[in-house]
Amino acid sequence: MWMGVKARVADLLNQVFVPREMILRANDRVTVIRLPVRTQKLVALAVVTLLGWSIVASGALVIQNLVIAGKNQTIDEHKLAYFELLQEVSEYHQQFAQITQNLESNQAFLLSMLESGAEAEANIAAIEQHLKGSKTEENRVTVASGGLREKLQRFEDDLHEIVGRNLELRSQVASMRDVLSDTEAEKDRVAEAREMLGQRLQEVEESLARVSEEKRQLALTVTELRTDIARSREQLAVAQSVEGDLKGEITLLDSQLVEAGKRRDGLEREIAALQDSLGNAIHRGDGLQGDREDLRTEVAELRQRMVDMRQAQHSIVQRLRDRTELSVDTMERTVAMTGLKLDDLLASIGDLGNSQGGPFVAGDYTGDFDGDAELEIALSLLDLRLSRWSALQRVMRTLPLSVPLEQYQLSSGFGTRTDPINGRKATHRGLDFRAPVKTPVYATAPGKVIFAGWSGPFGRMVEIDHGHGVRTRYAHLKKILVKSGQQVANREKIGLVGSSGRSTGPHLHYEVRYKGVPLNPKKFLTAGKHVFKD
Repeated sequence: MWMGVKARVADLLNQVFVPREMILRANDRVTVIRLPVRTQKLVALAVVTLLGWSIVASGALVIQNLVIAGKNQTIDEHKLAYFELLQEVSEYHQQFAQITQNLESNQAFLLSMLESGAEAEANIAAIEQHLKGSKTEENRVTVASGGLREKLQRFEDDLHEIVGRNLELRSQVASMRDVLSDTEAEKDRVAEAREMLGQRLQEVEESLARVSEEKRQLALTVTELRTDIARSREQLAVAQSVEGDLKGEITLLDSQLVEAGKRRDGLEREIAALQDSLGNAIHRGDGLQGDREDLRTEVAELRQRMVDMRQAQHSIVQRLRDRTELSVDTMERTVAMTGLKLDDLLASIGDLGNSQGGPFVAGDYTGDFDGDAELEIALSLLDLRLSRWSALQRVMRTLPLSVPLEQYQLSSGFGTRTDPINGRKATHRGLDFRAPVKTPVYATAPGKVIFAGWSGPFGRMVEIDHGHGVRTRYAHLKKILVKSGQQVANREKIGLVGSSGRSTGPHLHYEVRYKGVPLNPKKFLTAGKHVFKD
């Protein structure tokens, strides 16, 4: 049973305390505050501890006030008894003074009697009677004095006890006043902490609402990107399949061309042998006329078979050329969409297509045109287009056509904009992708890292040379994962999103440069989406 209760409490705590983030925006600067589960539990424990301490301190204060009230009542009762005792002492002092006065009067009377002589003897009886009354009064005073001394002793003992208790109560009152002052200060701090926590919780709730909305938008963006990526992957697979088919057909065509050459040589040898036989038959006369007709028929059939083979070969070459033309046109349009000059790129890799040209004139395979020459021309043109296709493939593999982030929001475009720091009009030479801190940043094409480090207002920056004069920059990183001189592959992780340098919040500044001139990266991204549509 205890284990079940413990498990339910643990599940409840795991549901209540989940990782949270607060995004605070002030003066166009974004600050992300993370609240781990451990921190939330510590804050909750501190709040509960403060509340518990406040309750305990309040209860102790009430109990101490009750104790002090009871002790004050006891002190008042002892003060009343003390005043009553002082009154009794005053009465006894009055009686003692009266007895002393009586003794003095008796002594004076005796002296006067001794001086008078006879009168003294006459009044002895009266004196004795008066002395008896005085002795009785003296005995009564003695007894009262003894009782008074006992009461005074008890009063002194009680008084000492009261003084000790009073001192103890005073020390307790002083300590309670200190505790009370500390408790009041603690109450003030607790109230301030409650107010601050309330404001903080309100800010956290508002931030969580904003974060939820941004998370929803990011989820939509991620879904769209994943759909685009899946479609691009499918198109890439189709393109790779087409490339494999082209290579297979080229290999098949080569083998067929070799076999056709061998068969053509054999047929030519057969034709030569037949022509020799035909000449011999002609010389032998009219008796061999029937054989000559048969040989001519066979030669015609052989020539027709050669024509059919040439037509089949030309059809294969034409289909390969059409597919190659389609692929070349697609890649040329893609390069044109980026704003780069295709001829300059091809010149940078030393491929100008052999500098040949001219209009295409289809051959007539049914006339007297030399079929072998026509096939050779078609193969030469196909070889030229395949060479250009291969060169374009090398160029396309090095162009930065992909997005450097998997999850992002475009926060600033290329060109003129209002500077986010000073509010003045400025030129922005790249794209800003807003993303959470530590989002992975990927290389948009293979190349060589030529810079990896701190670069002034760009903060932590990586620059990659993709060849042919094309370079990309990735700025404001939190962490760099590559080194200068390192070769990186396409979509290889090179850093993490941050806000280093001249930045108002976590984002990636992405640039594309051609021979030092900044280009609009959005054209490359649009071209990348267009690569496999056709």
